[in-house]
Amino acid sequence: MRYQSEAPKRRFLAGVSCPKCQQMDAVVQVNIVTPVPDEYIECTQCGHREHRPDPNVISAKNHAEDQLIRDAMVTGTSGTVKFKP
Repeated sequence: MRYQSEAPKRRFLAGVSCPKCQQMDAVVQVNIVTPVPDEYIECTQCGHREHRPDPNVISAKNHAEDQLIRDAMVTGTSGTVKFKP
């Protein structure tokens, strides 16, 4: 049986800047195995943490945006906002 540490595995991401403080080469990817598997990035300078977006949420958002574009093509409004009295 292969030994697997229960400590979080950290990997530096070269060439990546923190979304919050913009510090270059300060972001690590953290993989947690137990008790619940998790993965996120963390800045070593400012402590900012960020999880990956849920694929279902991204898919739903893309579908909604595509539907808005199709509706705009049908009505010919092309993004125009109309206020009703």
